[in-house]
Amino acid sequence: MARRKWEDLTVTDIELACNITDETAADDRPLFADYAQLYLDSLDSGNTGTRRKYKGILKNKWMPFFASMAIADITPAMVRAAIAQNDFSSTKTANDALTPLRGVFDLAFIDEIIEELPTKRIRNKKTQKDEPDPFLPNERLAILNYMQSHWTGDKEIWYLYFVWQFWTGCRPGESLAIDWADIDITNRLAKISKTLSSGKVQLSTKTNEIRNIYLNDKILVVLDRLKALTGHQSRLFISLHTDEPWTRPDKLSEKFQEVLPVIGVRARPAYNCRHTYATTMLNSMIDVSAAAYQMGHDIITFTKIYAKWINTERMQAEMMKLDYGG
Repeated sequence: MARRKWEDLTVTDIELACNITDETAADDRPLFADYAQLYLDSLDSGNTGTRRKYKGILKNKWMPFFASMAIADITPAMVRAAIAQNDFSSTKTANDALTPLRGVFDLAFIDEIIEELPTKRIRNKKTQKDEPDPFLPNERLAILNYMQSHWTGDKEIWYLYFVWQFWTGCRPGESLAIDWADIDITNRLAKISKTLSSGKVQLSTKTNEIRNIYLNDKILVVLDRLKALTGHQSRLFISLHTDEPWTRPDKLSEKFQEVLPVIGVRARPAYNCRHTYATTMLNSMIDVSAAAYQMGHDIITFTKIYAKWINTERMQAEMMKLDYGG
C-alpha cells in the first residue's frame, strides 16, 4: 500500500522519530497510520464534528504507540499496554477513545489485512451516568422572566432562543440549524433534519433521523416575534447585531450561565433546558413514545435517560396496592 500523509505526520517523520532502520522501513505492509487515515476517510463526510473528534483521539492517544507499526503486528497485549499508559481524564474518555481505535482495526479486518481483531476482547469500562438535572417550573419561570426584562434590543433574540430551548427540547445544534422553510405554522410542526456542527450546517441530525416536533402555544408566540426579527433571513436564529446566523451555541450557553447566580438559581448547563422539557412532558403524563419522538430518542434510550420521571404517578398507584395486601 502506498504510504500516505496522515495530517502533518509523514511516514518519514515516524521512522526518524522511532529510529526505524532501513531494513524495517522496507516492510511494505500497511501501517497503523495508513489505516487510521483510511478509517477517517470512510466516515460520513457530513459529520465533520465526529471526524475531527476521532482524528484528535487517533493523533493524541494511539498514533504515538502504533503509527509506524505494521497493523498486522499489533497484538491485544500491545493495545492493553497502550491503554494502561494513556492518561485518560475519566472512564468515559477512555471508552470514547476506544471507538476510533476499534474502527481502524475493524476496517483492516474487513480488508483482510489482519486475521484477528486485537480489540476483540477489550471491553468498555462501566460508567455511572449522571441523572438529568432539569430546572424546576419556578426556576424556569424566574430564568425566562429575568431574560425577558433584561435582554432587550439586539439581545431580545437570546431570550427568544431560550424560550425555544425550554419548550421544544431541541438540541442546541438543531435549533441553530433550523430554517424558516422547516416551520409549518398551520400544522404546528417544525422539521428537525439537520444540525449545526463546528459552525457549519450538517444535513443530518445526531441520530440521522428526521422528526417533526410539535409547536405549543408558547413557541407560536416566539415564532411570531422571530418572524418580525429574522424573517428576512433563512435561519430562525441569527445575531441581531451582525445580521448573520449564529455559529457557536457555546456563546449562548455562557450568557445563560451568567443569569443563574444573579437570580439565585443553582448552576446547571444550558443543555438542561432540553432535560427540563422532557421531564415536563413526563410530569404532564404525555405518552412515553410521543415524548421520546419529540426529543429525537428511541424508546429504549429515552427510558434509560428519564427512568426516574417515567410513570411516577402510575408507579405510586401500583405500590399503594401493598396497603391492601394480605
